Formats: sequence, C-alpha cells, structure tokens
Amino acid sequence: MKYLALLSGGKDSCYNLLHCAKNGHELIAAASLAPESGKVAEELDSYLYQTVGQDAIEFVARALEVPLYRRVITGGALEQGSEYGSRDPTHLGGVEGDETEDLYALLAEVKAHHPKIEGVSVGAILSDYQRVRVENVCQRLSLTPLCYLWQRDQGELLTEMIDAGMEAIIIKVAGIGLTIEHLGKSLAQMRPTLVELNSLYGSHICGEGGEYESLTLDCPLFKHRIVLTEVETVIHADNDFATVAFLRIKNAKLEFKVVDSDFYIYMPQRIEDDFLQISDAVQVSERLEAKKVPMTPFSFDFSVDPMYPVTSKKLDPWVFVSNVQAETDKGISVEEEVVQCFSILKGKPSSNIS
Repeated sequence: MKYLALLSGGKDSCYNLLHCAKNGHELIAAASLAPESGKVAEELDSYLYQTVGQDAIEFVARALEVPLYRRVITGGALEQGSEYGSRDPTHLGGVEGDETEDLYALLAEVKAHHPKIEGVSVGAILSDYQRVRVENVCQRLSLTPLCYLWQRDQGELLTEMIDAGMEAIIIKVAGIGLTIEHLGKSLAQMRPTLVELNSLYGSHICGEGGEYESLTLDCPLFKHRIVLTEVETVIHADNDFATVAFLRIKNAKLEFKVVDSDFYIYMPQRIEDDFLQISDAVQVSERLEAKKVPMTPFSFDFSVDPMYPVTSKKLDPWVFVSNVQAETDKGISVEEEVVQCFSILKGKPSSNIS
C-alpha cells in the first residue's frame, strides 16, 4: 500500500521504514510535528512526540526524497488514561485541546494532498500511550498503522538496526549513566554502554523510557547521507544522578550516496511459536466456514442477558465462544472489561469445555 512516514528523525521511525519497504509498501510522504516557532524543544513536555532533533527533520525528508508536511504542536497531554476517545466506531472523536488532535490534523492534511495513501509508518516499540492514540487517529482517517517494531525485544532491535546499516547518533541524554560525552556517538559505539546500563539499572536499551533520543544520519532507504557541519551542546539539567543535555543542530548538508535497493534486514516471524496453534485453528475454522462445513454446536450452561445470548461452537480441540458481555456501564477500562469476560468463562464448570 502507499503510506506516509510519521517521522521523528530518530532511529525507530527510520528503521520501521525499512520493514515497510521489505513488506512491499510504497513511501509517498513524511509528516512531523514540532514545537511552535521560538519555543525550544526542551520547553515542550510532550508525552507523544520526540521534539529534540527537529532542526534536522527536513534533512531526513530530503534524504528520503519525499515531501515533508509539518504542523505545530498546540495541544497538551490532557487525556493521559489508557484509552483515548470513544469506543463507539461511529463516534470516534478526540479530546479538544489534546496533543493527539494535532496528529489528527496533520495526517488529515497529508491525506487531503495524497488521497491514495492508506497506511502510516510508526516506529513505536513499547509505549501503549502512543499506540492507543495513533490507532485512534488512524481509525478516524481510515488509515492502517504499520508498526513492525511493536513489542520487539529492544536488545535484538538495536543489534538489527546496526547490522542493517542504520547510522544514527545520540542527540539527547536523560538517563542514569549517560552524560554529555555520549552525545554524537553512534548506535554501534553506544551499544556496549546501553547493554551495561540495562543490566545495572534496567534502563531501556532502545531508550523507550526516555533515557536518550537519536537522529538518523543514514540508512539503506536514504538517497543522500546527512552530514552535520555545526552543532551546539545544550545542558538542560546537570546533576549527579542523570544529566539532561542535547545537541542543537545548527547546520547540516546532504552528501550523494549509492543506494543499495537490495539491502538486508532481519524479518521476525509475525506470530510467536506459542500462538501458532491458535493461528492454525483460526485458519482451519475460516476454511470450514468458507466450505459451509458445520461445527459441532456447543453451549455453556449459564444465564446471560437475553438480548446478548452467548454463542459457542466446538472444533476439536478448540471451543469458540462469542458475545460474553462485561458490565461496561460501570465505566471500566478495556483491560478491566477483558479480565471480567475471562473471569466469567473461568468461573464455569470445567466439564462444560471438556
């Protein structure tokens, strides 16, 4: 599908593009959100966006040779819960004044200019806050989020990025064990330090806890390599526990490079081994459904709201149960609703599912 890249300029957003390319998707445009003019990145406390490195984001888009659409972040993190917006698919509005609505406006603008775009590349690895909000925006705009790094092991990911030829440097430090001496160092140079800090303090190897931010200078998809010609080190907070400092990109240039379109990256299997049996059962069920092969009727012996009857069928060794209802009128979260549904099933006699 044709897609747009949600760019921070960091290693994750750029590495996800390699997976998009290997999966046959076509990059059409890039989009990025930035602080308002005159407001430096360290003054903006965004839960959703990387704001450091915005001085170089245009070079990243030019290196990719795609148009860049930018928008100023005007909202704040008003809604910080585990959900965002309504669950009702017919009323998926957002929260006025929330920073998520800046993302909605930006992607809506890109889609208006490129109506054939169907997907959005997102370099999210661990943040449910980010995932939930991106999914909300994509659903409202009928776009498919492409998140190939989601929930991957961070140590494996960092190694894969280095092996794939990703050249990214540290442009912000804000975690224990990281200092201004680490600014400007590459992923390959930093890998031993990041692994050690993970072992000592549990720090996130890919910086998912905000320990550091990065800027990509080169990757297999870039048509040009970014060369930083003038940078400035800015110390935002200096203390013994964790220095907060970043590189301000004052000047840069692009250098022509020979592009290797046949680059290699590790492509993990889409389903973990523990879930392959479930996947196989679903596929068998779909084939039987297509052939109109009836499954054995099967029912649980417990009362439910007559308006929402529980339906169940059996396909050895699996039982398929539908329409188990939680008490959603109590304002519970999605997670609590799922737990409640499984609790209902767990409370039934085991003889019902033998």
